[in-house]
Amino acid sequence: MNEHLQQTIEFLRQHVLQNIELIKVNEAHIKEVLNWPITPERTKELNESYTFSKKLLTENNEFINLQVSLMNFLNKYKKVFDINEIVNVDVANSEKSNLRLTRDDFFKLTVQNDIEYNPSHPFYHDVDFYNDLLKFFQENENYEKCSELINKKR
Repeated sequence: MNEHLQQTIEFLRQHVLQNIELIKVNEAHIKEVLNWPITPERTKELNESYTFSKKLLTENNEFINLQVSLMNFLNKYKKVFDINEIVNVDVANSEKSNLRLTRDDFFKLTVQNDIEYNPSHPFYHDVDFYNDLLKFFQENENYEKCSELINKKR
């Protein structure tokens, strides 16, 4: 089952990369259309092209979120699958593709326990991120998480 999940993760990654190429082609088309005379046809073409790119970006976001979820699932239940190595969340793929997960995305994933806050976390050494996490858990009266965060930083 581990192999199937790994193949699924790779498929999702490849699909995101294919969508990025389509977005680049579509961007070139939009640049050409912007040189057309202003007509209803031009407006329609631009709207369709923007809608297409937006659809692909939304799809990529969903595919990346599913990748992260699967990798976290494998990490969490690695003993069930007898996996010796940790599956890393490959944020580099999203960076290469100009579809970077934002700090807010990582914050949301962290507070939802979708990404573990540990030394491999992209914002582990960011003091402001740490303080925001601590503040979030304090405001939500999750003192167990506060204690856990404090102990991790010692």
